[in-house]
Amino acid sequence: MNWVTPKTYTNPIYPLKKVMDMTSEKPTKYQVAIIGAGPIGLTAALDLANRGISSVVFSKEKSVSVGSRALCFSKKTLEVVHRLNKPIAKKLIDKGIVWNLGKVFYKDDEVYRFNLQPEEGHKIPAFINLQQYYFEEYLADEAHKNPLIDMRWQSTAHFVSQDEEKVTLSIETEAGNYNVEADYLIASDGVRSATREKMNIPYEGELFEENFLIADVTMEKDFPTERWFWFDPPFNKGYSALLHKEPDGVWRIDLQLGWEGVDKEKELNPERIKERLRKMLGEDCKFELEWTSIYNFRCMRMKNMVHDRVIFAGDSAHQVSPFGARGANGGVQDSDNLIWKLAYVMQGKAPHSLLATYQDERSPATDENIYHSSNATDFISPKSEISTSFRNQTLQLAKSHTFAQKLVNSGRLSHAYRYINSSLVTTDTSEWSGSLQPGYPFNDVELKKDGKTIHLIEELGNDFTLVVFDHNSLDTKKLTDKFNIEVVHVSENDVSSGLVDEIGSFKERYGLEKGSWYLLRPDHYIAARGKNIDYEAINLAIAKATGTVTDTNATQIEDKNPLYVKDDMYKELIEAHEGLSKEESHEFNTRLIMLLMNEIDDKNTWKQVLEQSKKK
Repeated sequence: MNWVTPKTYTNPIYPLKKVMDMTSEKPTKYQVAIIGAGPIGLTAALDLANRGISSVVFSKEKSVSVGSRALCFSKKTLEVVHRLNKPIAKKLIDKGIVWNLGKVFYKDDEVYRFNLQPEEGHKIPAFINLQQYYFEEYLADEAHKNPLIDMRWQSTAHFVSQDEEKVTLSIETEAGNYNVEADYLIASDGVRSATREKMNIPYEGELFEENFLIADVTMEKDFPTERWFWFDPPFNKGYSALLHKEPDGVWRIDLQLGWEGVDKEKELNPERIKERLRKMLGEDCKFELEWTSIYNFRCMRMKNMVHDRVIFAGDSAHQVSPFGARGANGGVQDSDNLIWKLAYVMQGKAPHSLLATYQDERSPATDENIYHSSNATDFISPKSEISTSFRNQTLQLAKSHTFAQKLVNSGRLSHAYRYINSSLVTTDTSEWSGSLQPGYPFNDVELKKDGKTIHLIEELGNDFTLVVFDHNSLDTKKLTDKFNIEVVHVSENDVSSGLVDEIGSFKERYGLEKGSWYLLRPDHYIAARGKNIDYEAINLAIAKATGTVTDTNATQIEDKNPLYVKDDMYKELIEAHEGLSKEESHEFNTRLIMLLMNEIDDKNTWKQVLEQSKKK
């Protein structure tokens, strides 16, 4: 719900098209129907078109989204758009606010700061802040120009039925109703998915009653281009606040309002909002409200995202809290994972069973997003006295202890999920240096081409890519001809190879030796790698990555660089206190301290810990 609508942006109005389907006696059959023209539906349509597959996209709306909504677009999402259309990716980045640095505050004090992209050599920034309506508008403009994409605005699509050959939809418009058919349906119709409801698919999870106020403002006061998050600030005591910069001189401010007794209509009164903002920005700061809204949220999901010829993606399949920017970014990664598989199945290049791996890979990604979203919510809004105590002491310790900084959770920011245990991944048979492993997304690096600096991402296409290092005698005729395999040669110092790893970052990050190779999937994930060129191994890895062959002896693989491993320990510590009285919690903590003391053998270390514990 919102009172104020944007002033710095005017929504384009897309007309209702009169189409032949409105007068046709027999439903037209399309290759793919997409319900929803948000970030997920648009990226899916453009990706399909890049692979030669047509789609018809239905949106009940007459424009792109109203209000900034999803604001933070991650590196992986921008890499997906870069693969789909490089000029659009550049346009998004040029318009967006690029940021890497974030700061966390507790009351009046800065607790610590973090850099999202300390590593050099990436073409795409870690994050940009960009209002969702720009993201959608730029993609919609390209979709309108694409002959393989039929955009139909002001058209409400309803799932009717499906059988072994098709999906049937009924379309409602002011100019007339009609039916269409499609080989497949992608349901990206949002949190309140009518498709999901019509198919009676359970959507289960947890509802969080916490309320947050969004206030987009234009103001004279300037802040650095950083993400600032406060716990218990003096201007919103007992709660949290977030400050972000947007394009067009707009700033996003989130203010936590609390669980109970929140009168949303009262809180959305512009004068009430201005009163809150003056406490934060100062009485002398001149500002204007750009867009306001109040939200609470759920962490929900459907169990299975693939239902025969109906496939769900984005919020229609799962919903998370806004902390960490995992909603739209997770949905775009759904599309990134799904579309190449769907295209290969429809083109007869892969078995139909490949579609099941969309569920196999994105379901754990969904679980991870919900896990981090729930943890962030619990840290930002503790549910008990003991959890509040642990949260506050963590913030105090974070001022001088790195381990505590890693526990502070103002939203684990979205990253590309790692498919290390996917059936499509070929596991290593030898030891590798470097921080990568099969199942990880590719890591961009700077290279030289014709004396100019380029990036590896610029050499990657929409199909499989074989990247070879210091091996220019590759016989491509020995590679399977079933797919359009791109071969990228990189040399340590031979300029005749085309690409040169002049500063050695490629060799170092990928752990390369002369003759090493990496096989990247169409979504730019590492499918397999090898120390020496082995055509049989490469072809087998491609067959496995497309579900043509399966490995019945697959075992659980350990992630070499797991993220946020301490979150589990912190969560278990809080859960251990659940149901305990204050006295029982005190006794529990005393026992825990004694047991941990037993693990510290060095007396000086023990004294140091005691002294540090006295400090606030």
